[in-house]
Amino acid sequence: MPAGLYLHYPFCPYLCNYCDYFKSLYNKSDEQTLFDSLITETRLVAEEFPNTKIETIFIGGGTPSLAKIDLLENWLKTVRESFDIADDIEFSIECNPDSVSQEYLAALKDLGVTRPNFGIQTFDPDLLKQIGRGHTPHQIQEAIYFANVLGFKSYGVDLLFGLPRQTSAMLKKDLSQLVDLAPPHISFYQLTSEEGTQLYAEVSSGKVVLPDDSLVSAMYKIGCDKFLSAGYEHYEIASFAKEGQECRHSLNYWQGEDVVGLGPSAHSYLNGHRLANVESISKYIESLKQKKMPRILNEPALLDRADETIISSLRLRNGVDCKKFESMFGLPLKDRIDSKEYEKLMEAGLLLDDKGRLRLSDEGYYLADEIALRLLK
Repeated sequence: MPAGLYLHYPFCPYLCNYCDYFKSLYNKSDEQTLFDSLITETRLVAEEFPNTKIETIFIGGGTPSLAKIDLLENWLKTVRESFDIADDIEFSIECNPDSVSQEYLAALKDLGVTRPNFGIQTFDPDLLKQIGRGHTPHQIQEAIYFANVLGFKSYGVDLLFGLPRQTSAMLKKDLSQLVDLAPPHISFYQLTSEEGTQLYAEVSSGKVVLPDDSLVSAMYKIGCDKFLSAGYEHYEIASFAKEGQECRHSLNYWQGEDVVGLGPSAHSYLNGHRLANVESISKYIESLKQKKMPRILNEPALLDRADETIISSLRLRNGVDCKKFESMFGLPLKDRIDSKEYEKLMEAGLLLDDKGRLRLSDEGYYLADEIALRLLK
C-alpha cells in the first residue's frame, strides 16, 4: 500500500501571530520525550497497517528545523526498520531561515532529506515584524544560498501576500527578489485571519487592518503573472514549480492517496479510515507510554475522502483523473457531483471534460473552491 508519511513537529522558538497550527514553545526535555513517544507510535502504526510503502516524507510544524539531528536520526532509523521505503523517496522538511545553518542543512541532507522548504513569508523587515516572524531578509538570502551550495536539487519557499499594510508595490518588490533567487518551488499563500490566533483578535478589534478583497485578488494575479513569466508552472492554485519540481507529497495528498500522520494533532487517511491524534503533547506522550494510540478519531471516511479529493484535485491544473478516482473509491465521479451544477459550469466554460479528466478552465481556476463546493452533492 503506497502512502506518504507526515510528521507534525509541534515546537517553535516563538509563536507567529497568524499561525493556527498546533504548536508549543520549544522545551529541550519535552522534545526528547516526544521523540521517544514518536518512535513508539511509528512502530504501532506499522504493526496496525502492515505492507505500507512510504513514498514521501514531509516534516511540518511547528518549526521542524529546531529538531536535534540525533533525535531525527533515531526516529528515521525506526521508520526505515518499520516500513518499506521507496528508493526514490522525496523527503521534505519545513525550515525557518533563522533556525538553519549550512552545517544543519548538511546534516539534514546526510539523513536523507531531499527537499528543505523555507518559510520566508516576505522580504520586508517591517512586515516580518508585523506578523511575528523572527528572521531577517539577510537570513532568507543565507538559507537559500546554503541550499544551493549544498547541492539540493529541490527545495521550496513559502511567500505570503495580503499582509497588514502591504501594498501592491511592496508585493512586487518581494516577487522580484524571490524570482531573482530562482527557487525550484514556490508556494504563494494569502494571509488569512484564523479564529483563535492573535491576528484574528487584532483584526476583530480593528487594531490591524488587512487589505480588502479587491486588493488581495489583484495581488494574487500579480504574483501568478510574475511566476509564469519567470518560467514556473502553475500546477496548483497556490503552487508554482520549475519543470519536474512539483511537490510529490502534496500532489499525492491532493489526489486522495493514503497518508500516515505521526505526532500530536497529526491526521491520517489509511485503508478508508480517517485517523486523528490528540492536540496535546502531554496526552500524546502519556498514551504512548501505555502503548496506546493517542487518537481522538478513528472512523470510516471513504465518501468524505472522495469529496475532499474532488475539492483538492480541482485546485490542480490537471484536475481529477476520473478513472483513478473510480479505482480509488469504488464509485464513478458522477455519483459524487450534482449533475445540474455540472451542466451549468460546463456551459459557462468554467469546467472542462478533458480526455478523462475533469478540470477547470483558465477562467474557472481562480474560482476553484467555490466551483468545487457547488459541484458536490
